[in-house]
Amino acid sequence: MADLTFDASTVAGLLFAIMRVTGLILGAPQLTRRIPVPGQIAFSLSVGMFLMEPVPASELDLAPLVTGMFANFAIGLILGFLATLILNMFVIAGGVLDVTSGLGVSALYDPQMGRSSTVYERFFDITAITIFFVLGGPRLLVAGLANTVEVVPLWGRPVIDSGLADVAVMAVAKFFIAGLEIAVPALAALFLAELVLGIAARMLPEANVFLLGLPIKLLISMAAAAVVMLSFPTYVRSAMSEMTDVIGAVSRSFG
Repeated sequence: MADLTFDASTVAGLLFAIMRVTGLILGAPQLTRRIPVPGQIAFSLSVGMFLMEPVPASELDLAPLVTGMFANFAIGLILGFLATLILNMFVIAGGVLDVTSGLGVSALYDPQMGRSSTVYERFFDITAITIFFVLGGPRLLVAGLANTVEVVPLWGRPVIDSGLADVAVMAVAKFFIAGLEIAVPALAALFLAELVLGIAARMLPEANVFLLGLPIKLLISMAAAAVVMLSFPTYVRSAMSEMTDVIGAVSRSFG
């Protein structure tokens, strides 16, 4: 980090760094919407001061300054979006469990996510993000952002490689597949419960198996969710490893 002075080169470097951090924040809403706005501003300023470098005098004209701010914002936005996609696997797992357990009708507006979400979806997401913070996930994102500064200087212009689209497609595919893998044990338990209830309905047609099945499925889903959550630390570590690979691929695509 350069010495903090008030010359034009340093101020421009600080603005570029803040724009890159701001892009990261806006590109990862699953993480940053849980942080109050003053905290987001403080994060942008502190990390921006750490990443800033004096800008060459040739980049201090109006046009290069405006272009540089947009370029840095785009770099942070792409990095934050692609790096945190894998964390959506817990949202997918919770949503699948909600639908199969009958709790899908309980969707309520979640102001943190800016959309409607269901019970297990919110619970899985909050639990996974908490573990992510405990394991030092935000430091991983900051380190990845610092790596982009080494690849593309703050005053540089990124040349986006065609491989970035492949990285995005692979990231989306992996979080969908991982989300289904997380939910498989709970889905198997609920499938067996549906099978048993179906047999009971055939053998005892006079019994109201539908009303009996609702609380039974709810209890089974709660027990299955508890078992599934025991593996959350392992899945979060795996997500962080995948995040490291994505950050490296995104950084290389800017080179």
